[in-house]
Amino acid sequence: AANPVYFRQSDLKREWNKQYPDEELPTIKVRELNETFRAMIRPGGRDDSVKNLVFVPIPESVERARGAGRSYKLGQMILTK
Repeated sequence: AANPVYFRQSDLKREWNKQYPDEELPTIKVRELNETFRAMIRPGGRDDSVKNLVFVPIPESVERARGAGRSYKLGQMILTK
C-alpha cells in the first residue's frame, strides 16, 4: 500500500475529506523532507518507513510546470547524494 506524502496540510485534509467524508482525520505525522530523501538514497538503508512513499505535488505547482513550456517529466525525481 502506498503512503502519500503531502507538502501542505490543507491538501491532505481536502483529499481525506473527499475520500472519507464520514471519518475523522487520523493523526498527521510530520517528517523532515531532507531526512526523508537521505533515508531513501542511503545505500543499504533499513528505514522501512520510506519504502512505499508517494509524493503528492501541490496542485498549483503541477499547473505551473505544465505551463512552463519545458519538457518536465512530472511525477519523476532524480535523487543524488
